[in-house]
Amino acid sequence: MAAVIVSALSACSSASTQIGKGPRPASANEVVISGYKFVPQTLTVPVGTTVTWVNRDIAHHTVTRRFWGDEPFDSGKLSYEGVFSHTFRTAGSYSYLCVPHSGMQGTVVVQ
Repeated sequence: MAAVIVSALSACSSASTQIGKGPRPASANEVVISGYKFVPQTLTVPVGTTVTWVNRDIAHHTVTRRFWGDEPFDSGKLSYEGVFSHTFRTAGSYSYLCVPHSGMQGTVVVQ
């Protein structure tokens, strides 16, 4: 019986190390918001690509770029599991942030 319990605990232990590695985007053009971070923090895509952000945090977040002459976008407040998409039509580097948590920053590089 003790061997079964030790074996079960060992299995749980190795599984929990996998959990700490963080969220994985579901597709190459997706950014996951989790742990007060954009994952990946920098995403490179071709011109014409639609990028989707998914909030996996309980806190509300935004995806905001406020350079009005240069492909601005703003998701508004995204609640848990909220989704926002933007299509990038011009090559360039597009930095963005979460308005309530300005330390959360990301970049989309469009080539």
